[in-house]
Amino acid sequence: MTYKSVASCIVLCMISTAALLAAEVSILRPEQVSHTESVNFAPGGTVRFDKSFGDLYVEGWDQPQVEMTLIKLFQDYEPPKNASERLERVKFTTEHPSATELVIGTTIPPHGFFRHPFGGKGPVDVRYELRVPRDSHLVIHHGGGNILIGNVTGNIEATNREGDIELMLPDPGPYAIDAKSKMGTVISDFAGKAHVRYFIGEQFAGAEANSPHKIFLRVGFGGITIKEVPHEALPPGTTTR
Repeated sequence: MTYKSVASCIVLCMISTAALLAAEVSILRPEQVSHTESVNFAPGGTVRFDKSFGDLYVEGWDQPQVEMTLIKLFQDYEPPKNASERLERVKFTTEHPSATELVIGTTIPPHGFFRHPFGGKGPVDVRYELRVPRDSHLVIHHGGGNILIGNVTGNIEATNREGDIELMLPDPGPYAIDAKSKMGTVISDFAGKAHVRYFIGEQFAGAEANSPHKIFLRVGFGGITIKEVPHEALPPGTTTR
């Protein structure tokens, strides 16, 4: 067999293997549905997010509205025939208790529908992506999964039963930080005092306790990371209070 014949065989094998892999990927791709909606909301108000379960990403922006994206993914590679219909049953709910307050929730399907990030129960993973006015006051009560908050200059209160919280705060503040994990570590770029609790948990109190800009973070099982973002790395127009 000549070199040219061997090379041709190798190329044909590579093409065949690539086709098979592509076919396998397309077959094994889980069912996914995403939905985005927006609500007009003036800057400086309070945004409450309750009954969430999965990964949550919150970003501040300079628009007078809240944009909410809900991504739902069936992890089973052989989802039921009505997979899209079942995924559509997971939806946002919104309420306006007052002109300066927005409450965001999620419809709750029958028990066992969600996949717990740590327990593996249920066939569906959920991911939330929120954009809120930059100076909003955030109040988040999360049932489990990771939370990432960035470019928000208002007061922040976030609790998480299981999973990590990562907060990216504009430099230099000041911020009155009160962060505690029952089973996990707390890491902060800002000055303050850390206290280890029973060798498994940690509490951190910022040095600027009297600052009007409040940061309150609680995690049951997981870690907390508070990052200091240099001003030059922030979007144009970002200011701290």
